[in-house]
Amino acid sequence: MSRRFVVALLLGALALAPGFALAQEEGGSLEEIMAEMADTKAEHQALSKYYGEQASKARALAARHKSMGRSYLGGGRGQMRQPFMTHCNNIAGQQEAMAKEYDALAKLHDDEAKKAE
Repeated sequence: MSRRFVVALLLGALALAPGFALAQEEGGSLEEIMAEMADTKAEHQALSKYYGEQASKARALAARHKSMGRSYLGGGRGQMRQPFMTHCNNIAGQQEAMAKEYDALAKLHDDEAKKAE
């Protein structure tokens, strides 16, 4: 792939990004609409599954950042690498917290699905 093509592709994506952000602000995300409209057992089960998957993704990101943080331990420049390690560990902690929140939301929708039976 030529460098000019890649640059043109990136510039095109950046040019369209504000339009996507505006569309989300005006109409809400599909996730928001589904959560607001969920009434049936199947809808709550689908949302529970979705949020469970989001929790899994957040845990995977946390693990990835923990691993990156550990990679900064090696080498002879420990003091210089500390900010990088701290950054990765902070993101890992935030992602773990997100996973817990997604798990809690999945459980709430699972409970709602049971009530809808």
